[in-house]
Amino acid sequence: MANEQYGFVFAVTFLIIFSAILVSMPTDLQGKGATANEITPVDPNLLTDFTSSETFNASDFVPWFTLEIYEYNLDSRNWICGTDGTEFDLNAKIYWFGLWLGQLDAVRFIAPDGTDRSLSISFDEIEDDAEDGSVFYNLIYDFSGTSAGGLIFFWNSTLYPNASDAWDNNVLFLIHGVGITVNTDIVPLLIGLLFLQLPDIPMLVNILLIGPVWASIIYVLWYVITTMIPFLSP
Repeated sequence: MANEQYGFVFAVTFLIIFSAILVSMPTDLQGKGATANEITPVDPNLLTDFTSSETFNASDFVPWFTLEIYEYNLDSRNWICGTDGTEFDLNAKIYWFGLWLGQLDAVRFIAPDGTDRSLSISFDEIEDDAEDGSVFYNLIYDFSGTSAGGLIFFWNSTLYPNASDAWDNNVLFLIHGVGITVNTDIVPLLIGLLFLQLPDIPMLVNILLIGPVWASIIYVLWYVITTMIPFLSP
């Protein structure tokens, strides 16, 4: 193997190993970071890429008999989210000739592991299903079995150990979204891959994916340049 090829292999190997070690460095060795002291509503598109959504928390609910409810419009339907302080349910109003006669189209909560949580979801179930203060439930209409979108519960699990505490302090946020956007444009994915910015992919995995690609690109450039140099020489 030529000396140039040895140098090329060494450079690529060094870059890959150095990058992998760098991103794997424990955070305590990277200096003192900021400590979050509050949580604020976020754009649902950053979480799930909903095409339409509604975000709300305890401050949006109003008393209704023995319950508290929040009403909103989403996906051409009128929704009611209700809670008795221990669990939540979600229903869409059913209209007949433009009139609502009290009928509701209930939805079932499907946990991330596929567990059917039935027509209501309790704080205990939310905490069991959540990871780092966030959980996504698929919503299925109980009568028709079709999709009613998704519902996200999220809170600052560092400041509030469970969902009920976060709810009592108005910092348990709910996002009901519909219409997941499908991104069929391959160019942003390729650019994200090349510059270690693939969404929802750990940096170390991103590096392992891009390492061979960059190695191939560098090798092709090196080969083309070294092959053309004799022809460019006077």
